Parts: sequence; C-alpha cells; structure tokens
Amino acid sequence: MSVPRLVLTVDVEEWFHVCGHPTYDVPERWETFPSRVACATDRVLGLLAKSSSRATFFVLGWIARRHPALVRRIAAAGHEIGCHGDLHRRAFTMTAEEFREDLKAARTSIEDACGAPVTAYRAPEWSLRSTASPHLTTLVEEGFRVDSSLLAVPPIGDIGNPLRPTVLTTTAGELLEVPPLVGTFFGQPAMLGGGWTARLSREARVTAAVEETLGRGDCPLLYLHPWEVDAEHPPMSLPPVARLIHFGGRGRVVPRLTRLLARHRSASLAEAFPAGARRGVAA
Repeated sequence: MSVPRLVLTVDVEEWFHVCGHPTYDVPERWETFPSRVACATDRVLGLLAKSSSRATFFVLGWIARRHPALVRRIAAAGHEIGCHGDLHRRAFTMTAEEFREDLKAARTSIEDACGAPVTAYRAPEWSLRSTASPHLTTLVEEGFRVDSSLLAVPPIGDIGNPLRPTVLTTTAGELLEVPPLVGTFFGQPAMLGGGWTARLSREARVTAAVEETLGRGDCPLLYLHPWEVDAEHPPMSLPPVARLIHFGGRGRVVPRLTRLLARHRSASLAEAFPAGARRGVAA
C-alpha cells in the first residue's frame, strides 16, 4: 500500500435484516416484507458515481438470489463485490460447519450473480468478535483474502482487536483484516466509520478522524447500509434502544457522505489493498 485512501464499504441487506429480533430475524417471513434494497442501493450507486468513487459492496447470499440484476449493476459500475454471509446470521452463533456452509452458499449465489470471484468477507454485525475466532481460519481455507469483521468496541468486539489494517496469521495462512474507523463517543470507544454512533456524532469529529488517519498513512474504512439512505424506509416495531440504533441520525448520512466524497474519492478494499502489495500493513 503506497498512498492512503478513504475506503468505503456497503453492507447490502434489507431494512428488516435485524439479528435477534423475534419478528424480523425469521427468514421464512422475509418474503412477506416489502423489498427496498434495490432502489436504496441504486441511490448509493448514484452518490458514488457523482465523485467517481469506488466501494466494496458486501452482499448477502439471500439478496444475490433474489436480486441478481442488482449485483450485476454494482459490479458493472466498477465496484468490488464481497460476501456478507448467506442469511444474515451472527457468526459467533454458528458452529464451524454451519459457518462454512453459510459461507459457501453465500459465495456461490454471489459469484453466480456477478460472474467474478469473491475474496472479501464481512460478518453480519461485526460478529467474528475477536482474533481468536476459529472462523478466520475457515475464511482462509475457503479462499478469502480480506476480512472486515473485527471491531475494537466492546461488547461488540474485543478491545484488543486491530485498529488499523493488519495481517492475521491463521493455521491455514494469512488474512488481511481491515477494521472500521474507531474513535470515542461520550468518552467510550465507538465506531466512527458508520452506524448510529457515527450518525449521531458531530460531523467535524468524524471528518477529523478521517483526516488524522489519512495523515498517518492509514486507510480509514467507512461503512453504511442501503436502508440508511432510503427516504421511504418502512415503519418498524422496535424497542427504544434498537430504534435509536436503527433510525437515529439517518437524515445526516447522504449530505455528510456527499461532502466527504467531494474531498476524498473513496476506494474499494481491492483498490486500497491490491493482492501482493501490503507494504505498510501491520503484521
């Protein structure tokens, strides 16, 4: 890696893909909910096109099977396609075999849709949890080169997780871990690269963290979901805290992202970390 780049990632999932919710986390019910992922993702594609930016789109296998044309549009626009699992299951809840089968099912569906190999992975809800996860070895065994699933923000992830791009060594080989941008929120470790803490933080704080990371030669990684930019997001029945996490600050996402991309054209993971060029990446 030579010149540090702003890296943007998108978790391509529906508005109802909420882990652990008794109403929404039921795959058998998903077909009964209105689909919004295609139009919302198209809005993200439009924002990126205006600044000639690129991103990595982590797609659910379930989405790829139902919206293959969407996956093809993302790839045709020059973006990298990654894997977000198959049925949006938290990785730490799965056995080794369940994780492998979920991974393989997702990759098959995504590659069938986009017609290209998929070598980058992100677990739903950053759910690999720590560098001790045995699933990291499975990723290498299945041919994945890059992971972006570890968050150094308790209780979601171990406080000792990497804060910058790091090459992890597993029993099956090396895996490049690229974590999201982390800072503080009311004095506590928090995600500034995306999610509700980023949306509710002052824009100046997030921008300063991006500039500081670029200045020290690292690549700040940001992420968003298509439903965060959907002006016609369906109503949801959520408890107060979950409602804040899902809806808080959503109206800030598009204008903030537009201003940021006007200053820094974003890159995909594949562009920022090309295979065989990991100079400057921690080991």
